[in-house]
Amino acid sequence: MFAGRVVPHRRRAPVRSPLGAWSILWTAPQYSEAESAHLAAQERRKREQEEQERAFRERRRQERDREIREAQERARAEGGHQAAIEALKARQAALEIPVAQFVHRETGSYPFVEDKGAPEYAMGVPVYVGVTLYGVVCPVAGRTGALQDQLAPLVIFVASEAERRRIAAQTKPGQKIEIVRPPRSSPAAHR
Repeated sequence: MFAGRVVPHRRRAPVRSPLGAWSILWTAPQYSEAESAHLAAQERRKREQEEQERAFRERRRQERDREIREAQERARAEGGHQAAIEALKARQAALEIPVAQFVHRETGSYPFVEDKGAPEYAMGVPVYVGVTLYGVVCPVAGRTGALQDQLAPLVIFVASEAERRRIAAQTKPGQKIEIVRPPRSSPAAHR
């Protein structure tokens, strides 16, 4: 002890030993230091593991939050898209009679107006005079650019000046676009 070859050491780590009842032992200094270093390393590894687990949980929480936000945005967009589709269908239905009257005044013949939009006409409703395609009711402006050659010889019927401008920006110059007002009792008349 006076030479420093043994030092008193208070055990901090659990040890399976027949000496379990003794809390202070006499041991070589390097063993005391080794236990302290081992316990410090063990504590450091434990803190690092806890920090990694905390970071992992935080990343998972952020991913879940992002997924929830994206799902909500998709639902809103789909709802908005569905609402736009329904509004388009309502506008097209409201213009059926005014378009038929317009075509009758222009041609002297009563036209046949399809009951729904067609993709080949930018989701607009085709209007026929006899067997000849005469025009399209309310095509989707964003789709008319790709079909401008096909739509060029036809009359495009719209419900408002704003719709006319949107479609005119996508079609060929000189495209005939007629604004036909829906009857006052129609919901599309208020758009």
